[in-house]
Amino acid sequence: MSSEKSKELNFKGPDAFQVKVGNVLAGIAQNPKPLFAVIALLLAALATGYGIRYFIAHKADGRRGELSKIDAVYEDELKNHNKQRETLEKQRDTLKAAQPKTAADAKDSKPVEDTPEVKALDQKITALKPDHAVSSEQYKKYFEEHKTSAEGWVAGLRYASFAAEHKKLEDAQKVLEDVTKNAKSHPILETQGLMMLVSIQADRGELDKALESADTLIRSVGEDLKPRALLTKAQIQFLKKDYANTRATATEVLTKHENSPEADRARSLVALLPE
Repeated sequence: MSSEKSKELNFKGPDAFQVKVGNVLAGIAQNPKPLFAVIALLLAALATGYGIRYFIAHKADGRRGELSKIDAVYEDELKNHNKQRETLEKQRDTLKAAQPKTAADAKDSKPVEDTPEVKALDQKITALKPDHAVSSEQYKKYFEEHKTSAEGWVAGLRYASFAAEHKKLEDAQKVLEDVTKNAKSHPILETQGLMMLVSIQADRGELDKALESADTLIRSVGEDLKPRALLTKAQIQFLKKDYANTRATATEVLTKHENSPEADRARSLVALLPE
């Protein structure tokens, strides 16, 4: 969410407050005698109203500051991964450069096969993944402490992504269920959470829950993501062996979103259905 939108949401209170101030000013116009006393009360009210507004904004800024510190840890983990990868790639490139070359004029020349050492380094490079163990735990802790804020939902999504990647599906699902339940005021975050949640529920064999989440996803997404959400629902129905509804949902993709990338996949899904 943009900072301007955040401020707009956070400052709803003073709007009503300003109405009260307007009423006080109207009263002053009608009865100017106790002007100094009224002005004193008005200044006190202004100080209180804008003090509350400052507190709300400062609290949100504080949450964002905490989250940015965790983001910095995450970025450092990525930098460490990139350094490790670069080191391995340099070692591999040095070994490859030292390998014997095929003569340029040789007939039926074949590429020189990499040495076992080069192959081993290639495997290490392929297997090397960023280590986000520290930042992921910090994201999880932050989410637990800020479950009702947009910043908390962002942290929850980041932790769930890490947990799912490391096969901690049950843990990821619990976090995503909380995020999607609370983030309805932020459609983008809700949509991201639902898309991950449906996939995890299906992977865990919880097809009824996955179907329910898919229906929520269909209701919440815009037209650009509607075909993807519908195809996801059709795939879950297929896994449930609910072939009649699979056909109905896939047909909706084909008729209402025939030019989408999902249309070809929906067509393939229909072809798998028993007559």
